[in-house]
Amino acid sequence: MQRVMHVTVVTAVLLAVGILNAVSAQSHTEELEFVCEHLKRVSCGGGWTHIDATRCVKYFQTPKSFDDAQAHCNSTGSDLVTFKTQQDVGKAVCITLHDNPKPKSFWVGVIRSAEGFTYTDGSEVKHAHWSVGQPNNAGGQENCVEMNYKDWGLWNDANCAAKHHFMCAKTM
Repeated sequence: MQRVMHVTVVTAVLLAVGILNAVSAQSHTEELEFVCEHLKRVSCGGGWTHIDATRCVKYFQTPKSFDDAQAHCNSTGSDLVTFKTQQDVGKAVCITLHDNPKPKSFWVGVIRSAEGFTYTDGSEVKHAHWSVGQPNNAGGQENCVEMNYKDWGLWNDANCAAKHHFMCAKTM
């Protein structure tokens, strides 16, 4: 029960920080560092960290195009990270903050489809976190999604050929 309350409080704080970021357009890295300090990382081994009860993630700081990042994930038995809950988003943000305290955009497993945006497996995106004014499909060539656009945890549609860090997820 205490762990559930702890996770709920952390999630609420991350949501509040995300809202403040979107409203003020200022980085709140210090607040996130405080929240993330209190979120325990549970190792899956080999540099992988639990994001939920059945999946583990790993953050890669080698910039790659979206397709190359997905291929790299596939080579490790994983896919670009997707989010089932708001807690998943918060944990992903904390993992990137822990591994690289300077905000860097990273690919997530979300792509533009005829219906809008879907996860790379074709399922519906239920936990989108678009930055203000996004998605905008600038130049008609932004079909992939990056996270940490301007502020931690926010999304931007981006050109799939751009090179970004990325996060893979796999079922354990």
